[in-house]
Amino acid sequence: MDRKISPHSALVDVLQQGSISFPVLLFTEYKRLGLNEGQVMLLLHILLFNEKEGITFPTVSQLEERMSVKGDRIVQWLQVLVRKGFLSIEETVDEGGLRSEQYSSAPLLQQLAASYLDRESIQPDDTVEEAYDNLFQLFEREFGRPLSPMECETLTQWLDEDAHPESLIVAALREAVFCGKLSCRYIDRILLEWQRNGIQTPEEAVEYSRKFRQSGILYQSDPTRREGEKAEEFSLYNWVKQGS
Repeated sequence: MDRKISPHSALVDVLQQGSISFPVLLFTEYKRLGLNEGQVMLLLHILLFNEKEGITFPTVSQLEERMSVKGDRIVQWLQVLVRKGFLSIEETVDEGGLRSEQYSSAPLLQQLAASYLDRESIQPDDTVEEAYDNLFQLFEREFGRPLSPMECETLTQWLDEDAHPESLIVAALREAVFCGKLSCRYIDRILLEWQRNGIQTPEEAVEYSRKFRQSGILYQSDPTRREGEKAEEFSLYNWVKQGS
């Protein structure tokens, strides 16, 4: 008498068919490599056909049966994967001389490894993070308040995009404090002026500012000073006006 197989047992049998092996880096790096979710799922189906069913070159129809997109989209994705070097199509010849084609995921593995190694090489170390923190704290101390999100973004841009040395940014901050023009916009003008004139060190910045002040000193009278007192004199270089 045949034993009836329960639906639960049948499901267990299906699950026991196992799983496929795929690189975990595919999930952590695909966005960085410019792949979308559909292309990643297509790659997984190709790996499944190869590893579990022995089909090394599944047709578009076979792939379409298992995916929720039409064949023309699958063809488009395949073209992108091959063109961008994530898949390669290799020709094989069996013992009988019969030629056939198969997909190879070796290029994908190479790109995933390269992306991972590149990501690791550009991770900032603790000393860089500490330098950033110190610079932000210095600005907040001089400004006498927490920096706004826009000001934080400006500081980050000076460091990462404009590649201004941290020491030169500090020198520009000191110059702004001296001139009584404490704003990121003003400091940005200072940095731009120094960059235009080839200033690369704080020492060069100090000398540049000193020479400019010698050529044009502005005076400001104190409205509260007593009669007969000498007006206070101070140097002011209008970086904003000069840089506009």
